[in-house]
Amino acid sequence: MIDSVLKVFLLEDRPADAELTKRALLKFAPHSLITVAKNESEFLERIHWNDYDIVLADYHLPGYNGLEALLYIREHFSHVPFIFVTGQLNNEEKAADAVLSGANGYVLKERLSQLKEAFTSALDWAASHRAAADEQLARTQQRSLMLQKAMYLLEGASDFSEKEDIKQALSQVLALD
Repeated sequence: MIDSVLKVFLLEDRPADAELTKRALLKFAPHSLITVAKNESEFLERIHWNDYDIVLADYHLPGYNGLEALLYIREHFSHVPFIFVTGQLNNEEKAADAVLSGANGYVLKERLSQLKEAFTSALDWAASHRAAADEQLARTQQRSLMLQKAMYLLEGASDFSEKEDIKQALSQVLALD
């Protein structure tokens, strides 16, 4: 059982399927806050309402599809895991396309008992993704700090023939950050 509060986004056009998915989710993550969208315009509006922990989406929606939603999430919220919860993804080629496009998995609606495993795996992916991003940010900040220190030390150093060239090179590297 997941005891923390999770912000879940659900893209599902059928109210009955949305309710079944919510019930399956609340069995193992009872403190989840769920935002539902049933079409593209609601999705594009509501996805910006919160900093969601995970997105669950049907594959086939009227005038829109889950793959387009997945691509939007990967472009704008790359750290957020995405799982297809669908009744129409039993075609192996579509499943492969979904995973290759960046989905963290898929669960067939007729097998919602598998949602917990896919959900937990996706949250683990997000945690490791966040940790790697935090580590990269720390390295970048440390690098910038060291470059600034080198520039400061160089400013106070006595003149030598390559001083201006070194200052210019350090300035260019700092500008890249």
